[in-house]
Amino acid sequence: MKLSKRESRVVESAIDQWLEQGVITSEDSDRLKDSYQIVKIDWSLIAKYSFWIAIVCIVLSVLSVLLDEWLIKLFEEIFTAPDIAKSGFFALISALFYTFGLRRKKLSPDKMFSNEALFVLGIISTAVSIYFLGQVIQTDSVTKLILVASLVYGVLGLWIPSLIVWLCALLSLGCWFGFETHQASELGYFIGLNLPLRFVLFGVLLIASSSWALRRWESKEDFAITTRAVGMSVFFVSMWLMSVFGNYADWSVWSDVTQFSLIHWSVLLLVASIASVYHGIKYDDELTRGFGLIFIFINLYTRFIEYFWEGTHKAVFFAILAISFWFFGTRAEKIYRIGRESE
Repeated sequence: MKLSKRESRVVESAIDQWLEQGVITSEDSDRLKDSYQIVKIDWSLIAKYSFWIAIVCIVLSVLSVLLDEWLIKLFEEIFTAPDIAKSGFFALISALFYTFGLRRKKLSPDKMFSNEALFVLGIISTAVSIYFLGQVIQTDSVTKLILVASLVYGVLGLWIPSLIVWLCALLSLGCWFGFETHQASELGYFIGLNLPLRFVLFGVLLIASSSWALRRWESKEDFAITTRAVGMSVFFVSMWLMSVFGNYADWSVWSDVTQFSLIHWSVLLLVASIASVYHGIKYDDELTRGFGLIFIFINLYTRFIEYFWEGTHKAVFFAILAISFWFFGTRAEKIYRIGRESE
């Protein structure tokens, strides 16, 4: 059996743990470790990116056809069906993509990337179908169509099941939330909150709902983890934006305030990052630990740029950055070598 370096580390860790717990003997441990080989090239990543590039090329190919002036006129003459027929046609196409992808997933579960690529094509067809459905019901509200798309993707993602479709549902839900609150806001504020602060609350909601779902439906652990990852991304990026812009929605008003007056948002981001690292260490959660560490550094370097860009000689400024990155790089290299030697 051939495994990537990442997969081999997981398998080796599991074997060592079984050996410590007495589940297997040392002979069994040696035999299991000899049963697989480490592949130096991660072909799974190559396959994944190849399929993504293929999908992008398909989309670009379709767009290039649709944007050709001569073909546009031709389509206008030929494709004169009513919007309800167009919506039904693309709904049928998306159903075929989902069905074919689901069948391939059952017959060839190891071909996960090509299976997911079919689901992505289904996602695109579903979006087009919903667009024409909006033309049928003559709605001027884009947000309602985005919400319908989010609900459809959510149901399909859980039913198939497919994490890529579920991810699309979460992203659509985020787009709906942003557009809906923006339309209902006055002067950029919604119940006194600007857009980044609203998405801080949206991220907290996703994180909380994922934790609740994980306790209630353990069989949907992958979906809960995906939801939490999206929630943490939204939360930390929005908190970082708050540390830069504060709760201001007017550019002219924000430009008149000092960055130091927004220091409390930086402190809140630092507290949230440290709490995330603590949670990751305590519960051996790589996701929360990683987010916490990344945004601790992002927060510190952002504050350094804000406070020292002006008034500091640029040679000194970049020298300090170089020294700091060199220091963290050498520390990371040392930790990596220790990890390699312990293996």
